Order: sequence, then C-alpha cells, then structure tokens
Amino acid sequence: MTIVKYIQWLIATLIGFAAVALISSIPFRKIWPRVIIFILRFMLMTYIAYSCIALASPFLWKYNYLLMGLYIALLAGCFTDVVMLIRRFFTGKDSRKTGTVILALFTAVIFIYGTLNMQVIRPHQLSYRSDRISEEHVFIFISDLHIGSSQSISTIERALDEIKALQPQFILLGGDLTDEHTEKQEMEWLYEKLGSMGVPVYFIYGNHDRQDRAWMTASGQKFTEQQLEKTIKDNGIIILKDDYVITDGNIAILGREDVSRQDRKAVSQLPDRPENSYVICVDHSPYQNDDILSQKADLQLSGHTHAAQFWPMKMVYALAGLNVEGNYRIGNTDLYVSPGIGGWYLSFRTESHCYYEVVTLRPAD
Repeated sequence: MTIVKYIQWLIATLIGFAAVALISSIPFRKIWPRVIIFILRFMLMTYIAYSCIALASPFLWKYNYLLMGLYIALLAGCFTDVVMLIRRFFTGKDSRKTGTVILALFTAVIFIYGTLNMQVIRPHQLSYRSDRISEEHVFIFISDLHIGSSQSISTIERALDEIKALQPQFILLGGDLTDEHTEKQEMEWLYEKLGSMGVPVYFIYGNHDRQDRAWMTASGQKFTEQQLEKTIKDNGIIILKDDYVITDGNIAILGREDVSRQDRKAVSQLPDRPENSYVICVDHSPYQNDDILSQKADLQLSGHTHAAQFWPMKMVYALAGLNVEGNYRIGNTDLYVSPGIGGWYLSFRTESHCYYEVVTLRPAD
C-alpha cells in the first residue's frame, strides 16, 4: 500500500462523506423518515460491501476506492441515524448541525480503525488432539496475503520475521499470497523471503495467485503462471496440487488444487490416504462440504473468505450457511477457516483481524 493509494483512499472517503452528509444532516419532523433512510442506507452499504469483496468486474476493480469510501460514509451514517433517533426520542430535537458533526466523527473513527486494523497482523493459536498423533507438533498456516494490495512490505516483513522466530516444524501456505495487483518484483521478494524460513514450506494455489483475471486491471498481467511456479520452486517451496506429502511425525499433508480450476481432481481421483497418518488437507476454499466429507482428513485448513473483511458481511455469509471464519466440524473432519494474514485490494478491514495461525497438534488424552 503506497502513500499515493492512501491519498486516493482518503479522498474517496471524503467524497463519500459529502454525499451521505447531504441526507444525514437533514432534520425531520417525524421519526419514520429517518427510520426508512436508515434501512435503505444499511441495505446499500451491505450491497457495496458484498460487491467489493465477492464480485469481480473491471468497473468494480477500477472504482473500488470510491465505492469503499461510500461504504465508510454509509456505515457512519447508520450509526448517526441510531444516535439521532435516540436523541429524538429523549429530547424531541433533530438538529442538522448535530447530525453532520456526529457523521463526521463516525466517519473518521471507522476510517482510522479499518485502515489500522489491516496493518496489524496477529498470531492465532489453534490446538487439536488425535490418537493418530504420538508427540506434539507445531506448524504455521498462512493464507490470503495478497501482497501488493492491502499491506505495506514492512508490515509483511515484520510478520514473516515473527513467524521465522517461532521455529515451527513446517509452514503451510494456503493460497492467494499474490493477486492481480501484485508486481513481479513483489512476488519474487515474497517467495525468496518464505524460502529462507529454515523449515519446509508447502504451497497450494488460491483463485488469485496466477493472476487469471488480470485483464480486469489497467496494468494487466505482471507475471505468467510459469514464472510464478518457477519462482516458488527455485526458493525450495514445495507445490502441492491434489497430492500428498509425508512430514516428520507421520503427518500427511494433502494439498488441493483450487476449486476454480478445471483440472482440480475429484476426490475419487486423489491418491490413497496414507495409512495410520494424521491427515491435514489444505484447500483454499472452505465451501466444498461434500469434498470435505469424502476426503476424510483429520483437519482441513482453508482461507479465501477474509472473514468477509467488511461488516456486516460475516453475518450475511453465516446466514447463507457458508463456512466463513473459525472452527467447524464436518463429518469426522475439523475445519478451520482463517480470516487471512492480509486482505483484498483495499487497506481496510472492519470484520475480524489479520491472522496467521500457530497450530499445535497433540496426542489424545
């Protein structure tokens, strides 16, 4: 995230504030008009959040900053409506000046919180037990870094240095470490850094890594799939595409090709499960419940969702029955969905935090 992008981001938010302020500051003699405006504002804000995180089109990618500036102002407007309704209920007053001041304060707080929240990366401790485990193992799971999009290189470098200092047994990369906005030199720097961690590193592809939709951006594709794969392998990182690898301690890792690819194998086409091994499946998308049931892994680690990134989308995803963040139990498989170590395009997050997972496997009691 460069200073130029931050300036664009700030200008877009100010434009959104100005647009929302035209309505938010209007005093109403009756309560019901403000209630209706609150409902319409909330619906529009939710649709914008959904469009920016879930839809892909040249228009959305070009005007994401402006749309998210409007999202911030609309979210601030919803809070303002609630405060003004409470004020109206107790005092009977509805002041234009007060509404504008409250809107400005909420806009500033949301902008600052969401921007800073994206730049703080936290470790998240996970622990699982199994009778297939004979001794304790600790490893790291990283997903959805999206280098070149939402975080500064210094933020990413600090997090990777922290991970290296933990001296895990191995590191699993769960896809979307790069995306359509990643420059070639950023991609090369990242995998050189990951290749120097001093432990085995295993990688699976996400739906953005290979810049399949780079034609939607003004600058187009920055590197080819062949260049990406060569860079990963040249740095000693093992790519898994629908195959297993056995690590120390009889832990088997199944790395799945992304569901967006036509050459992803059906579960029936996968190699046989290694006998008596604790199986960890790494699949970028967490939505394939039928595959999870059929694979019968002990643990699946996924990302992709970013925990919806923009409020209130996590609630919307959950209502739709999607595995959006945290621990789930599907058949005999523990599924964990990470909110990701980074985010998509915009340096802004109002849902959850940025995490890398520190996973501990222990013998059953």
